[in-house]
Amino acid sequence: MAYKCKNCGKFVAKDATTCKHCGQEVPAVLENKNLPTGLNAQARPVNVNLPKQIQCPYCGSLLSLPKQFENDDYLRCNICNQNFSNPLKKTISTRWIDGSTMGYPNRTWRNAGLFLLAVIVFFMIATKDKNESQSAPQQFQTEKKVNTSEEDETRELVVIDGEAIIREALPKSDYDIINRWREINQGSTSQECRLEKIKRDGSYRIKIGGIYYSCEPRKITSGSEIIFHDANSHNGEYFNLANGTPIYFIPRMEDDGSVKTDGILVIQADGSAQVYMNDYKHEFFELFTDLRPLY
Repeated sequence: MAYKCKNCGKFVAKDATTCKHCGQEVPAVLENKNLPTGLNAQARPVNVNLPKQIQCPYCGSLLSLPKQFENDDYLRCNICNQNFSNPLKKTISTRWIDGSTMGYPNRTWRNAGLFLLAVIVFFMIATKDKNESQSAPQQFQTEKKVNTSEEDETRELVVIDGEAIIREALPKSDYDIINRWREINQGSTSQECRLEKIKRDGSYRIKIGGIYYSCEPRKITSGSEIIFHDANSHNGEYFNLANGTPIYFIPRMEDDGSVKTDGILVIQADGSAQVYMNDYKHEFFELFTDLRPLY
């Protein structure tokens, strides 16, 4: 049996990996001597029992299809090992989706179609979200600006005995600002914090997160059993403040009836400060917020 290159038609070895004439990979196909060739060849009667010839849509090889496989939905090329739809199948499927290729000529076209569909759907969703968000933020910002202005100028939120109430704001002439800070562990939601001294009676109050709390200046005593904890300092371990350290005690920052939560403001030598709060143990205070000085 003789083998020819499926590309240029010249003779090649059966197990040749490339054609030495044209460079075609895996070129060998069996020469069919039973069929006439050339322009002057005489036609022979067609034997209907002979295998029909089909062409692989991937590599272009001519393949013989045995009669028992003529009605199979899919065939496999024995040259390139690719699967493809049977072009000789007598029953034409009425489904608009064809199995693995979804009606496309091959899987490559199917994948391209699915990718294009996904891009279109994503674009439609993104456009819709953008259109819906164009008016909403503007409305929200307007409302936020009005509420903030009203709260800063005419009203203030104050915690008294663990309960938050809204009342008329103190005139700016009624207090002195002792210290001003900005929360550094709240990201974009950080607000200004202030320690204020009321002129009429010399009392103190602190504003944290837009809420006012009463506070009292005190000092750490030698018999104090207060324990502090800040994961970002003292190697994350518990620590005590030195005897005589000035603090501001914030009583009943929260009170739900069963648990009363107190706070302690500690001002550092560099002007920074920390607010600690206790929880289930009265003597144990955990860092609540870290404050950076504003000048």
